[in-house]
Amino acid sequence: MSDKERPTILCVDDERIVLLSLKSKLRAQLGSEARIETAESGEDALHLVDELILEGVPIALVLSDLRMPGMNGDVLLAKIREKSPDTLNVLLTGYADLEAVANAVNRAGLYRYLTKPWRRDDLILTVREALRSWSSEMLLREKSRTIELLTVAMVTALENVNLVSDEDTGHHVRRVGAYSRIIAEGMKTEESFLKRIGLYASLHDIGKVGVPREILISGLRYKPEERDLMKRHVEYGGRMLDMEGVDRMARNVALYHHERWDGNGYAKGLAGEDIPIEARIVAVADVFDALTTARPYKKAFTPDDAVREIREGSGKAFDPTVVDAFLARLDDIIEHCACNSPTKG
Repeated sequence: MSDKERPTILCVDDERIVLLSLKSKLRAQLGSEARIETAESGEDALHLVDELILEGVPIALVLSDLRMPGMNGDVLLAKIREKSPDTLNVLLTGYADLEAVANAVNRAGLYRYLTKPWRRDDLILTVREALRSWSSEMLLREKSRTIELLTVAMVTALENVNLVSDEDTGHHVRRVGAYSRIIAEGMKTEESFLKRIGLYASLHDIGKVGVPREILISGLRYKPEERDLMKRHVEYGGRMLDMEGVDRMARNVALYHHERWDGNGYAKGLAGEDIPIEARIVAVADVFDALTTARPYKKAFTPDDAVREIREGSGKAFDPTVVDAFLARLDDIIEHCACNSPTKG
């Protein structure tokens, strides 16, 4: 592994003998896993961080003394966090300075702090755990980026399928993604959930690639056997996304977005909270967009009429909690509505 590929551990202390001791101990224990760098002041450390970032060298961990001339360690770690948010940090202090530790926790997301003089075993254990934690997070993010690329590719493929027209389909899947994220925001879900549902909601109808085009464009005028074939798109989508490396949320959205709160949906007949929350959210977003979008076989509902349908479906077709969040964020949803597009009727 080259120096550029190895993560960096940066040690900062104004006492050279302490710095040399740190560097020696860490190189002996972790030299094969990480690049060990040193700086004798906060200013030098920031300059080195800038150089490493410019070179594309990952900075896994910074160990900094608290009391240093010019710039204290808590201030330094806060500045480094602004430049390199993924970097973990450890504060080394020989003082009972709780205010500085609290400052480092609040502003620099302090990973740990060690008091001087530290025990060698404690130091190595702390650094090793931090390096392992950072590496795990980077691997997880890399996997997430890979999955996102795969998802975007699948969304693009869906948009290019001639369901009604490429343009209509593309707009629909993007709006359902936007609506789903807005509804999830109204439910106060965590940021990672918001990001994922905004992406994966666009895959809700990917299984329609397995449904004959002539059935898709027939719209509401399905014959019984055609309706049965149409319903199978959720199973097709679920199978397409049921693979290693693809977020389970994507499969759940495709497979369960036509389930109903009262248990009368398809294809599994799930009811209530047995339906994954992401599918319950997409169900509302999908129906609202379907109602407010003109198709060759139907006119678009007005937003008021579509909202009335959603309200009436609360507790029957839809999770009441999701409907409440939809209504609470209705103004934001209307901004993305098909009825606002000059190309829609």
